[in-house]
Amino acid sequence: EKKTVTDKCEEVMNWLDSNQTAEKDEFEHQQKELEKVVTPIMTKLHQAGGGGAGGMPGGMPGGMPGGMPGGPAPGGSSGATVEEVD
Repeated sequence: EKKTVTDKCEEVMNWLDSNQTAEKDEFEHQQKELEKVVTPIMTKLHQAGGGGAGGMPGGMPGGMPGGMPGGPAPGGSSGATVEEVD
């Protein structure tokens, strides 16, 4: 499966390099073709638990420094806050 994804990505990258002036619908077609190949494989990997936290097999030893992006800060809510400015 890794070879399937790698081969399809390489094929699309070569197409992109050769067709930089293509129309939007041609780019979208290439994207959809890539997604048809990659999405089922990635879904299967995620359902099997492949990758773990942060994309590292078995997770990140000792956790992610500073917490996961978009997640709560480690140790509670202490830390910088963002205020909305008009």
